[in-house]
Amino acid sequence: MTGMRVSSLLLGLVGEMVYFMQAISDNTKNESVDRRPCAGAALLLKLFPLFLLLISFFLSSAVFASESVRVLIMDKRKTVTLRSTTGLIAEGAHAGSNKKKITFGASSLGRTPVRVRASGGGFVRVNGKQYRGWIEIRKRRNRTLRVINELDIEEYLMGVVAAEIPHRWEYEALKSQAVASRTYALYIKENTGRKSYHLVATVNNQLYGGGLGERERTVRAVRETRGLVIAYDGGIIPAFYHSSCGGHTENASELWGIDVPYLKGVDCDCQEISKYGLWEKRFSIARISRALNRKGYGITNMRSLKIESITPAGRVRDVAITHSGGVLSLPAETLRAAIGYSRIPSVFFEPAVRGKEVVLSGRGFGHGVGLCQWGAREMAQKGKDFRSILSRYYPGTKVVPMDELR
Repeated sequence: MTGMRVSSLLLGLVGEMVYFMQAISDNTKNESVDRRPCAGAALLLKLFPLFLLLISFFLSSAVFASESVRVLIMDKRKTVTLRSTTGLIAEGAHAGSNKKKITFGASSLGRTPVRVRASGGGFVRVNGKQYRGWIEIRKRRNRTLRVINELDIEEYLMGVVAAEIPHRWEYEALKSQAVASRTYALYIKENTGRKSYHLVATVNNQLYGGGLGERERTVRAVRETRGLVIAYDGGIIPAFYHSSCGGHTENASELWGIDVPYLKGVDCDCQEISKYGLWEKRFSIARISRALNRKGYGITNMRSLKIESITPAGRVRDVAITHSGGVLSLPAETLRAAIGYSRIPSVFFEPAVRGKEVVLSGRGFGHGVGLCQWGAREMAQKGKDFRSILSRYYPGTKVVPMDELR
């Protein structure tokens, strides 16, 4: 039963109780002065305040029902050391331990994972980094260790938002990021398959810094948007986001074949404030050749790099590289991945070969799909709230409580 349905049921019970109490009162008024309510009615009158207290508790639990997520925070480690100043409580092979430090190696673990949390609900330090919730350690077949952090999604977001967006930005921009990150995490969880974890703590999903990544303003943004997600036609959406779109966001169909109305490109005024408004990157021809050859492309004596096709938003879809072996056509995002995502900020560029260098003159940072973070900041600076920001970048969607998802 969803939290919203539980809430409706309990509210109905409150209504029935109030109606019954009113009936008792009315009947009592109609009796002679020496007539007293029955014993059952008198008991109900005494228990009514307690009943209201219990209803309040269950309503708060239902309305603010949340979900847990499992985040891969470390992998292929030979040893893992956990610490807590309040003591560590373990399940599995080390059950009952209340030490302040435990070190695990592959030889100390069997097939069953070990789960550890801090006594009193504090932080657990994992190889020096601190995390909320449970820490699960699994032994892999190659005798290395995998570490998963299982925690409430709201606590997870406390370590995400400040890692994905500057915590000193306008507050409505922070709230829009909190809702987008919550939505994205839940969407990935629903579509993760049979893996032992839902998300990874890197840009492959969302940056997650654990306790060390928390900041007061972003934690407040998470709490004030608690449980809110972005929905389309009653279902949760893949709420992709990026740093700076360069003036127009991209259709998701161009990158990942996702053709949905809420991930279509929209105009954006991020260029007015974005530090990635315009950029220029230079690479030697030899460096580009080496990077592509490591991917198996076999570039020899590269002569030119030109645009072969562009997307409706103006980004480069494919490039053509002329070399001694002929003309190689490949997606611009493949070129970007080979050189490095931070080295080529986006595929919104114009290429030119000058001597022994390739010069890319571009704008924006990131894939360009969904929420533009710099655009969100620009809208917040103009007084727009987080709901307006999100409806701009995810057209046709609504911000709703998780419990209202179908």
